[in-house]
Amino acid sequence: MVPAIVLLAGFEQHLAQGISLLAMVPAGAVGAYAHWRLGNVRTNLLTGLIPGILMGTLLGGRMAHDLSEGTLRIVFVCVLIWTGVKYLRTMPPSQTAGT
Repeated sequence: MVPAIVLLAGFEQHLAQGISLLAMVPAGAVGAYAHWRLGNVRTNLLTGLIPGILMGTLLGGRMAHDLSEGTLRIVFVCVLIWTGVKYLRTMPPSQTAGT
């Protein structure tokens, strides 16, 4: 979504990343609620996760805001490349016999 916002709509990198993050909030909330209802959430971990998420959000936003447009683009590209390489190096789950 970020490259499309920057390249096609002409927004600056900071604004594009902010829009992208904001767009993930409703989807993330609905997904978290669905997994909680299905019993897939280990609530005992939330006391450690929530403060970490909030601190990471505040510090990451502050750091991104302090970076120049060019530096933020380079960091964003590096994160995308790192994520892609990590994804490609992940072994697919083994197929069970008879399926």
